[in-house]
Amino acid sequence: MDYRKEIVKYAKLMCEKGYSVATDGNLSVLMDDGNILITPSGFRKGEVTEDSLVVISKNGEKIEGKYEPSMEKWMHIFIYEVREDVKAIVHAHPPYATAFSLQMPREYEPVLPEIKMFIGKFGFVAFKEPGTLELANLVKEKAPNYNVLILQKHGIVTYGKSLFDAFNNLERLEFEIKIRALKNLFKFQH
Repeated sequence: MDYRKEIVKYAKLMCEKGYSVATDGNLSVLMDDGNILITPSGFRKGEVTEDSLVVISKNGEKIEGKYEPSMEKWMHIFIYEVREDVKAIVHAHPPYATAFSLQMPREYEPVLPEIKMFIGKFGFVAFKEPGTLELANLVKEKAPNYNVLILQKHGIVTYGKSLFDAFNNLERLEFEIKIRALKNLFKFQH
């Protein structure tokens, strides 16, 4: 599989669907050699190219690339460290899920059966400054128990066996939260 093409494809899709604005968000793939291919820092996701991607080691060292890796590289590294089944990660700021993150409920019962089937429960991570080891460590703590994490004031991080799976989790969760918001608008009187 051509991981570079896959990342560019899903980065553009993330931008087109409004899940990422400006330079927000990042994607990565755990390559066959154990290194991580990740989007560069400071790039609009719709403008990411195969040549702009960065290869880093599991120790965070840049191995290849003209640019610096995403400032969220430790979040990616730590998820791969605690989840051997994960081969791809997407971090985005979809509007409904990001708005929902401001509430930070302790538990959430999904509305749609597809969420229960494909994602299961999702976790919540308290706010820490983006790009910090504090945030990455909180994600590391929660990642073993969930396939999707909602980051307070900071969007969501989804992961899976491929970018296809990780991106589907992103879309499913954003749709779930949108349906929940619309459900609250339509409170019927009896």
